[in-house]
Amino acid sequence: MSEELNLNEMEKVNGGTGGSPTPLPPKSGCEVYKIKSKQTLSGIAQSYGTTWRYLMSINVGIISNENDITAGRYIYVPKR
Repeated sequence: MSEELNLNEMEKVNGGTGGSPTPLPPKSGCEVYKIKSKQTLSGIAQSYGTTWRYLMSINVGIISNENDITAGRYIYVPKR
């Protein structure tokens, strides 16, 4: 009997998809940020004085869903 993994289970096995698995190259006006355990995109945005929507806009192709970010992955945040 074989078991099939659904997409959510596959993401857990593969480490998720929310953010880049490797550090990102420099981007004008941004810093590279490593997501910590139990963080949310809105929480990160608040600590940088911005919105989760803005973080989504500077991370096109890096974050596909604002509710799915993965600890240990990298995203762009605005420079402080």
